[in-house]
Amino acid sequence: MMRLRPLFLMAFLAAMLGQSTVRATVASGDVLAGRIANERADYARAARQAAAAEARAEALSTRAAAAGDAAERDRMALAELGLRIQSAEAELEATRARLTIARAMEQQQQLRLTAQQRPLLELVASLQMLTRRPPLTLFAQPGATSDLVHSRAMIEAILPHVRSRTAALRSELARTRALRGARQATMAAVQASTERLAQQRTALARSAAQQRVHAATLGSSAGLESDRAIALAQDAEDMSDLVAQLEASGAVRDQLARLAGPVARPGTVIDQRTESAAVPRAVRPAYRLPVIGAVEQGLGEVTGEGARARGLTILAAPGAQIVAPADGRIAYSGVFRSYGRIVIIDHGGGWTSLITNMITVSARVGDVVDQGTPIGRAGPRRPRIAVELRRRGQPMDIAALIS
Repeated sequence: MMRLRPLFLMAFLAAMLGQSTVRATVASGDVLAGRIANERADYARAARQAAAAEARAEALSTRAAAAGDAAERDRMALAELGLRIQSAEAELEATRARLTIARAMEQQQQLRLTAQQRPLLELVASLQMLTRRPPLTLFAQPGATSDLVHSRAMIEAILPHVRSRTAALRSELARTRALRGARQATMAAVQASTERLAQQRTALARSAAQQRVHAATLGSSAGLESDRAIALAQDAEDMSDLVAQLEASGAVRDQLARLAGPVARPGTVIDQRTESAAVPRAVRPAYRLPVIGAVEQGLGEVTGEGARARGLTILAAPGAQIVAPADGRIAYSGVFRSYGRIVIIDHGGGWTSLITNMITVSARVGDVVDQGTPIGRAGPRRPRIAVELRRRGQPMDIAALIS
């Protein structure tokens, strides 16, 4: 018994001072806590973006139902699909953030359980060794009886503490099971969001193909306009020069569009697509970001090349849908030097948007687009989409328009 007392006292101290182990484990969980905080911020941002895109899609659906022109309804329907895809993308991003939060909270909970279980297990093991000492040992060593009485008294004093710690562990285990259930439910939600996004993209592809066929049957001068835009891109010294030439071209086109045209002869086939496409407004356009994601770089910030940013850089999800940020007309669509695939949209009144770093482009030169009309997709592996808004060549603050 005398030899067991030091072991018993060490176990007792381990149980009483077990909080130091807990504190050490909590310190190691600070990284998890920081990750949870970041993911919660990402979840809140994605949820806001999903709700905003869905609200814009509903408003566009109402406008489309009230539109009297068939071509205008088709354009609005396509833009509505683009916005619903962005809503589904944001919803999927928010759900994935929830899943990451659930997994991190589970790991955090496991750390807490480990910290609480270890000293309690050591104490229980020591108590079992003491209580299982055979009664015959009382007569084998002088003073054993008093030692046993003393040990029993200490055990009775420790038992309430053991019961309290055991009850706390049961509560923590129940919380662990609840967290596991929440993670599994979130995984199911991720699958449902993924399927919804796939359905929306399929509907978009079908609708876009139908509109392309319909536009081809009407006939237009889009081919000539596209060739002219390509020629301008080849002659442009840089991006600013290309945008300036396209702005000048758009200004001339707007002036011509305002002139009274000749009276059509009886039986003349009119280009319905051109007739239905209103001249873009000369006022400040209502503006939205063209892609769902987090703004990584703002206007005027120093880029990696040491220059001042002329727009925003958005960190998007792989394959994210890119839409027209405002109503307008596609002035350029294609590859331009090191900028990858780009789209330039003429909003009228000297306002133009430039969107770069796209992996695919679905818009064609001459297309009239509404805010939300799909114009392309982002690439894989953490794509960064850059968007610039200019008025007569001068960079404008997009954030001020979005607010």
